[in-house]
Amino acid sequence: MTTFREFREKVPITQVAESLGYEVNLQKGKRRLEYKHPDGDTVIISNPHDCARQLYFNRDGSVDRGSVIDFVANRLPRFNEVYQSQAEGINKVLARLAHEPQPVKPSFAPPPPKAFTASRYAPQPVTLERLHYLTKARGLSPETVEKFLPFLRLVKDTAKAPDKSYANIAFPLTKAGSTEVVGYDLRNYGFKSVAAASDRRSGSWIADFAGAPARTRNVYFGENPIDIMSFYQLKRKEIDLASSVFISFGGGISRQQVKLALEQWPLAAKHTLFDNDYQGRVYDIVLASAISGRETSLRSSPTACSLM
Repeated sequence: MTTFREFREKVPITQVAESLGYEVNLQKGKRRLEYKHPDGDTVIISNPHDCARQLYFNRDGSVDRGSVIDFVANRLPRFNEVYQSQAEGINKVLARLAHEPQPVKPSFAPPPPKAFTASRYAPQPVTLERLHYLTKARGLSPETVEKFLPFLRLVKDTAKAPDKSYANIAFPLTKAGSTEVVGYDLRNYGFKSVAAASDRRSGSWIADFAGAPARTRNVYFGENPIDIMSFYQLKRKEIDLASSVFISFGGGISRQQVKLALEQWPLAAKHTLFDNDYQGRVYDIVLASAISGRETSLRSSPTACSLM
């Protein structure tokens, strides 16, 4: 006869919940899964990929929590089983579920992404004087900002009330090989954001001084535009600007961003400008692996970056 301990190792709480009609909401997170029943009962299940270590608790703050044994015991009347004692009922439920095929993944259809609306962000006149955040707060020289001026914008969010809409510095996001703006990284004093519905999976900030792949000899990859401009300021005497392209992935790195960049500039030398910390080294590995044609997935740490 199978023991309760063996059942905990064989039957995940997620399977039991789904058998009762609970549905997962992956928008609430994937490290701990939220399951909700049509009657409103909501539970959180931890360790969803490790059956033996799965635990749950009820959103209502009650004592409804514990292992798969507790989950079944607290919902025994919901199962169509005939039993003389609670222990017998739990055994019958788990014995039946232990022999049923388990779904590989919870079924979930994410909502379609919203399209970026460029007209929402009204362009403002761009001058060196109006970009003083970059020179005064971020230490960039006027000469450096002037060099990158063709790749900078000032925009106002027209969806905000006029008294709350400020002109923010905008780094336009485009897909490598295209001039269509698919988003903005926004910066200002005490302000850091991304324009609504920006395509961060395909779009990058690209400062293309070469103007054509055939004239591009060096491509520099960085995490954010200000880091890239700071690098240029420090190394400008060693950089042939007329044959260079600078690309910012914007605080993350996606498979599509890398793919488009490598397809657009396949022959140019690749350089990384990421921070000299753990995250920066992760980005170096991801990019080096993509250049060499190897698949990379660094998932062991919640802070690690994996190619999406």
